Amino acid sequence: MKFSNINLLDELSRPEFAPLLAAFHERLCPRQSIIFTPRYDDHLSDQEPQKQESFVFIVKSGLVRVYLSCEEREFTIGFLKPGDLFVSHSNALVQAVDDSAILLLDTPTFNRGMISMPEFTMPIVRVLGGMLKSCFSIIDGLALRDVTVRLARLLTDLPREEDGQTPGSLIRLPLSGEKLAQSLGTSRQTISTLLTDFTRLGILHKEQRGLYRILDEERLRELLR
Repeated sequence: MKFSNINLLDELSRPEFAPLLAAFHERLCPRQSIIFTPRYDDHLSDQEPQKQESFVFIVKSGLVRVYLSCEEREFTIGFLKPGDLFVSHSNALVQAVDDSAILLLDTPTFNRGMISMPEFTMPIVRVLGGMLKSCFSIIDGLALRDVTVRLARLLTDLPREEDGQTPGSLIRLPLSGEKLAQSLGTSRQTISTLLTDFTRLGILHKEQRGLYRILDEERLRELLR
């Protein structure tokens, strides 16, 4: 699930926000690397240990996963794409699904920037409101919906690709079968069976491992209702 439809990279590209944008520094995050963990003594991959709650970051490129982990179970909270913002003081883990780049800034500097540029407050409030709405939706899905709905929601939220040759958008599953199952709170066999069912029903077509074409977008969204 995507937390917000607001692209903060677009907002920060406005001339009046140039000082705030200049305060961020870029950090490269290799594929599958853990960017943040909820433990205070952990740190960004190649930095000295720092308290995790002191950072705000915006995804510049790639795909980043936010998830919770308990024992051997994982629950994906959402996927961050370019322009998405997140703060590191939550109890969630943050992982680079693909090779990614983030723009990083300590929270005190970010707060001072918002105070000096109050016009930037509105998009941030909208982002935070979108994140809260998404969290309630995720709780609803995990607590009240079955795994079919959770998988359908994941598929509808994934980035789309167009090859210009065959009708239907392409989507790439961001995780391996086992990790995908863990993130949705179910088994790998269940996910495999559901993807086979979606294919048999004409909703999806499997192009290759981890790559599917959505043939019936409307029917996929109907599963959410």
